[in-house]
Amino acid sequence: MATVYCAAQFFRDSSDYNKGHEAYRRVDCTIASNYFDRVINGWRIVDFGGLATRAQQEKSECLAFKPVLEQEQKGNLGQALVAYNGFLSDYKADSELVDAARDRVKSLFAKNKPEKLATKSLCDNLKRLQPDLIPESETTLPPLHFACGETYTNLKDYNKAAVIYESFLDTYPDHALAPQAKTAWAKTLVAQAKQEGAGNLPAPQRTGSTGGGPPVVTIRNDSPEPMRIVFSGPEGRIEELEACPTCQKYVGQGPKSCPNQGPVGNYTLKAGEYDVVVKSRGDKLVRPFKGTWSMNTGWTYTNCFYIVTRPNPEEQKSHPDR
Repeated sequence: MATVYCAAQFFRDSSDYNKGHEAYRRVDCTIASNYFDRVINGWRIVDFGGLATRAQQEKSECLAFKPVLEQEQKGNLGQALVAYNGFLSDYKADSELVDAARDRVKSLFAKNKPEKLATKSLCDNLKRLQPDLIPESETTLPPLHFACGETYTNLKDYNKAAVIYESFLDTYPDHALAPQAKTAWAKTLVAQAKQEGAGNLPAPQRTGSTGGGPPVVTIRNDSPEPMRIVFSGPEGRIEELEACPTCQKYVGQGPKSCPNQGPVGNYTLKAGEYDVVVKSRGDKLVRPFKGTWSMNTGWTYTNCFYIVTRPNPEEQKSHPDR
């Protein structure tokens, strides 16, 4: 009688498990749970085939996957991608639903433009995504990075936007979106400097002629801090000038003229009006400076930068010398 009972129970468990498993693969968790509960709660002497154990495991996986799918169904696509990534991190290759999650992610990218997927939630978690979660192609991951930069810019979170654009150019320097990323990065750095309360940056002196060629601006860094110079206008340019190791910071009042000791950068630009930012890449207490420069065809321009600190060392600023 025990043998007959065990055999009958095994056939019932097999039938319920198979029906539950099919529903589980469809992520129909309500139906799957109904069948799995019959297996889980059924009385048996021996769990032949481990059906009760498998039913419990697959029920748990389905219930974990269900809210992920619901995010997608509600149209919260960025949150859904983050949730799919979390599911893959938790279950890795141990669940049949891992493939379902990957297929759903591929479908999201196939049906939606990157800017629709690049929500703040997704962009905040971009570096935490599984390396193979998002299809690596010219039309998926790079555009998603670029779209995240636009998302942060629209939110006026210029710090994160600048990091994203710089990362994009480091990772995808030859991508078709690279020129747009460089232009966007320059605009973002200008907005960031303005947000930080940048001081006024006077226009450079006109010092010579290029013989009808494009304008050239020469900038000297007479400070002990490395500097970043941002040009945002007809083109986006971000330039770096190394520090002057023999230069000093002036206290209270700067020198009467440019010390002419530090490294020099010569920048040939397209003619036009530029928003320009000069910012220290070292001491964070050094205040950035921002100005609008008109760079005209046929002329050369010169500017020199050094640092003047106030008597209170906590209040420092960069000072442009004309």
